[in-house]
Amino acid sequence: RVNHETNKRYESYALGEASKGLYEFVWNDFCDWYLELIKPRLNPAKDSKELLDDKKISLQVMFKVLSEVLIMIHPLMPHLTEELWHGITGKSEDDLLALQSWPKPCENFLNDDLELSFIQLFSSIKLVRNLRSEAGLKPSQKVPVCFITNNNQLINILSNSKADIQSLTRAQKVDIIQPGELDKRPSSKSLAGVSGELEVVLPLEGLVDLEALIARLKKDLIKAEKEILILNGRLENKNFTEKAPKEVVDECRKKLSEVVIQADLARARLTSLV
Repeated sequence: RVNHETNKRYESYALGEASKGLYEFVWNDFCDWYLELIKPRLNPAKDSKELLDDKKISLQVMFKVLSEVLIMIHPLMPHLTEELWHGITGKSEDDLLALQSWPKPCENFLNDDLELSFIQLFSSIKLVRNLRSEAGLKPSQKVPVCFITNNNQLINILSNSKADIQSLTRAQKVDIIQPGELDKRPSSKSLAGVSGELEVVLPLEGLVDLEALIARLKKDLIKAEKEILILNGRLENKNFTEKAPKEVVDECRKKLSEVVIQADLARARLTSLV
């Protein structure tokens, strides 16, 4: 997909857009997700043929993507890409990156359903990471993660990716349950977050200073409520809404909606902890 988009941008001389798209692909998709996901596959616990073949496939995909990305970046930064390409391929100095065939988009490799499933997986992992950060958990601390959803497609994605989720979120274990099942379990202090049709719950009792966390959430809520009052006051002032530039008024409304969401989230999290 990035190949196809980059081709169109180069053809229309949109060099800024081409460089931005390639940068975002390399940083966000390739480095932030693919390389992180394949780390366990590159260091298999056993030397079985199946695991070693899987490691080989991961390395081949990594090499192909990196090589083709360097070809596409080459018109923008030729000296660096030439050096990097020779470094990863081991080609002789007489073999130039500039003379390599341009990557061809392969429509057979595009799969919208698979891409959507990875987007949902990444969103789930981000939500767990955000909750861990908000709770003040140390990177070394492992905590059980509970996913709650009644979306069967999402359940399948999460179930098939338990090992990846556990590795990337440092989860002690990963549970996937239906709404209502959590009520049947022993109650405990926890932090929860929602993304679309998915709710994530992190049990925190005995793992963090709950009093300090509650105090911080209360402070965040007070700050958000004060900001809501200020923004509402601006929007209720006709001198502001009628005389200020439209983009300024729209920005104020957008900010208000964001702060309202933050306040609601803080209240919900306090409820689960108090």
